[in-house]
Amino acid sequence: MSVEALSELRKVLSEGRTYEIQKGQVILSTEDREVFNYISSGFVKRYLISHKGDIGVQIIYGPGDFFPLSRVYKVLFNQDLYKGPEIYYYEAMTDLELSTIDAAELKEKVTGSMLLHRALLIEAGKRLETTLWGLENIMMENSQKRVAHQLAYYARHFGKKTSKGVEIKIPLTHQDLADILSVARETVSPAMKQLRKEGLIKTNRHIVVPNINKLEKEAYTSE
Repeated sequence: MSVEALSELRKVLSEGRTYEIQKGQVILSTEDREVFNYISSGFVKRYLISHKGDIGVQIIYGPGDFFPLSRVYKVLFNQDLYKGPEIYYYEAMTDLELSTIDAAELKEKVTGSMLLHRALLIEAGKRLETTLWGLENIMMENSQKRVAHQLAYYARHFGKKTSKGVEIKIPLTHQDLADILSVARETVSPAMKQLRKEGLIKTNRHIVVPNINKLEKEAYTSE
């Protein structure tokens, strides 16, 4: 039933406008018109810029993901999930293919469809999982455990099995991880070095996790 629901939502979105977006391009912000997007290929990050000029990455979306879900709640249920003053931006981390539909048009299609409501509820569950993982990450003992914890999450959600382990397809730099964890890049680099030394990750073009369970154990085990 879940697969059927998500397939129906993808079908609805495929009827919208399709774009090819270049890496580094800002797709939209929370000040733009109300649209709903589906990623066919590539990765997008949602971030804000603080008054100090720091970048804080909230979430990364990959193939098969929909965004922004908060606007759908506004259009369908007249519910504002965020009332703060910050402006959030959505930027392409890679070249990507995107389908877009106006939120008002989506409302018309969703109204009366239990299947599409189910699909949106599933998407809301995915966002909740990401939020809970991020809250847990803050409570990790040190920066190495926080990096291990975050990489384990990405390996499970955006990983591809290879002969060397699970390759995280997101093109993550040390600065990206620093922005995601809200720490300095100088904090992330030694943590990555130590994880490589212990054989918990390998780095080349992408980060490879030989054993996700061992990486998670590193995150959760107290010193």
